[in-house]
Amino acid sequence: MQLILPVLSLLLAPVAVTACEGDCIVDITNEYLNRYENILLTTLQSLESTSQFIATQISEQLVPAASRRENSIVYFAPVLQAYNISAYNSLEKAIFPSYFHGKCQDANGVNPPGCPNPDCPKVCGTPGSMVHFYPTLVRIVFDGTTDLLANLTAPGSKPYNQIKQTVLADVNKGQKKRMENLSRIMPLRNRAAIQARSTHSIQQGLKKIMKELRPTMLETCGGSNLSFCSWEQPMKEFILQYP
Repeated sequence: MQLILPVLSLLLAPVAVTACEGDCIVDITNEYLNRYENILLTTLQSLESTSQFIATQISEQLVPAASRRENSIVYFAPVLQAYNISAYNSLEKAIFPSYFHGKCQDANGVNPPGCPNPDCPKVCGTPGSMVHFYPTLVRIVFDGTTDLLANLTAPGSKPYNQIKQTVLADVNKGQKKRMENLSRIMPLRNRAAIQARSTHSIQQGLKKIMKELRPTMLETCGGSNLSFCSWEQPMKEFILQYP
């Protein structure tokens, strides 16, 4: 996908993780993180079906033309950095052990047919179980990813505050010339009131845009069936390579 900026790809580079739960858990979690990299950047950078760009909305709706950035997605650098730090642990916990965990055997220690591989009709911590309940796995991964992004972009979070400060700095830079012109005809107190109203408007606009992240992510994934975020055949093959 040509939409990814090289500098932001570095921010989402796969995280090296050493976990005691085994290669199966670590590798499956990292495989989903790798596959969601393009989905995440596409969500932030462009959504072709609506031509509404989350990053572009910030630039075009909030920042004066004179001080807009060439690549507006750079506003999301704090979110991408925080995501890269938190994503592995967050997603692993969402999949294992929150849903897929434990042995498949019954009270007598007997595995049901298809368990542990290749198609296990009991929820447990085996590849066969993940394959059998694959639609549930797809939803868990999507919800886990969007929940983390929602937390990172919630008003008051550190990444959100960093984005807000950058946007306000760009807005103030773009308004500087306008305020200089107003200084010739308007008292200082009135100019301060205008700036205060502008700051409040920008903050409210940023909150509104951030609320669109979750539905935009859903649209990027193909809607409620998550058809673009399933990768069913390759992921089932990947999962079943583990015993």
